[in-house]
Parts: sequence; C-alpha cells; structure tokens
Amino acid sequence: MSKVNQAQIFQAAREVLDEKGYEKARLADVARKLDISSAALYKHFKNKEDLFEGTLVDWLNMIDEPLFAANERAKPADRDRALHDWMWLLSSRRQEFFLEEPELTKLYKEVLERNHELLNPRLVAFSEVVENIMAWDTFRHQRGATIMQTFAMFYHPYFVNMWKDPLLKTLFESTWLEINPILADAQTEG
Repeated sequence: MSKVNQAQIFQAAREVLDEKGYEKARLADVARKLDISSAALYKHFKNKEDLFEGTLVDWLNMIDEPLFAANERAKPADRDRALHDWMWLLSSRRQEFFLEEPELTKLYKEVLERNHELLNPRLVAFSEVVENIMAWDTFRHQRGATIMQTFAMFYHPYFVNMWKDPLLKTLFESTWLEINPILADAQTEG
C-alpha cells in the first residue's frame, strides 16, 4: 500500500466517476484504484459526497484558474476587447472541459440544484473580475453580475446541451453586439 496525495485521490475519483457514474461510484472503488484501503481514504474524506464534492471543486478550480489569473484592469481604450476576450475564455474553457467530462458536469448540475452556495461565490468572483476589467465599482457588483447573467448560456452547466451547436460562437458574438451599447453607456458614466 502506498501513500497518496489529494491530487492523486481526485484524479482517481474522476476516473471512477467517468467509469461508473456518481450513483454507482463508491469510495472503495477509488481506494482500489489508488491501491489503498478504504479506511485510508476515509482519513481524507468523511464520505462519498465529501470526496466527490472535493473532486468537483478541485476540477472547477483547475478550469477557472486562468480566468482568475487574467483578472487585470484594462486600459480605457482596451476594456471592451479585454472583457470580450475574458468572457470568451470563460465560455470556451467551460465548454471544453464540461463536454469532455460529462459525469463531472452532471454532478456539478446536481450539486448546484441541491446547494446554491457552490454557484454563488463563483458567480460573485466572476462578477468581480468583470468589474475589475472594466474599472467599474458598482454596489454588489451589479454590472458585473448583469454581464455574467447575460452570458450564462455560454458557461453555465445547465446549458451544456446547447454547446455543440455549430453556431455557438456566432451566437456569442451576436450577444456581445447586443450588450455593446450598454457597455459604451457604462463607460461614459464611469
């Protein structure tokens, strides 16, 4: 039996989830994949839900890390393009990874339905990035939240079935054109 770290556990959990789905996956399956006892795995996680929610958060953090790394206030002349590019980075990363790992995506949707706390802090964090890029400082990040809500169909797992549409990028650009006047007004106000 070998020692394992959290990254190895999460990777094994992702593999088990992919092979069996959440309903049939067990901690014993993950332990077997790691060549450790179930008891050893219980030292890291109290139960199946704890393990797979930890795996889910780790996966989301990996997907979203470049988005938070790109959190830079843009120069006034570059703000629209910077926000556009950031929103497309969010959309394309989510689409790529969520489509590649349907079982984790399904689990994410189920967790969101059960527990909105997983969604709310992430949405607030994304809204803060939008506000920073655009040099806005609205109450409770209202403008940023409005942008995030407008583009929800391009990054939120509820819309994953729409992401195979060959016109998705065109729809994104059309949505961008629709909000552009609002962004321009907000720039002149701010």
